[in-house]
Amino acid sequence: MNDSGSIGANNGGGFPKPAYSYSCLIALALKNSRTGCLPVSEIYRFMCEHFPYFRTAPAGWKNSVRHNLSLNKCFEKVEKIGATNPNGTVGSTTTNRCLWTLSPAKATKMDEEVLKWSRKDPSAIKRAMAYPGMEFL
Repeated sequence: MNDSGSIGANNGGGFPKPAYSYSCLIALALKNSRTGCLPVSEIYRFMCEHFPYFRTAPAGWKNSVRHNLSLNKCFEKVEKIGATNPNGTVGSTTTNRCLWTLSPAKATKMDEEVLKWSRKDPSAIKRAMAYPGMEFL
């Protein structure tokens, strides 16, 4: 990651890192989900599917995603309704049973952030995408 928070180098072959910050990539995953809420594993899956760099990226990128989810006020953790704990009873959930969503109060700010990054270098973003013609919400 460079000083501005972007992730913009190449992994040595294949796809380059997307020219988006981790918070923008997370926001894209959440906004393009059916419900607007995802477990962290589905955020990883979105990033790997749409930005193939992450399929072979050096270890550590998942920690960066979790760090952003935990510390960035644009994201909120919500419990899955009806989630069960390991002994099968409904009640307190474990971390992997939680969903993440965009904070309604910060959604506009995040939309502006994604747009800002999208305008910086659109051709670099297209090169990093598995489906360059795809438009995100």
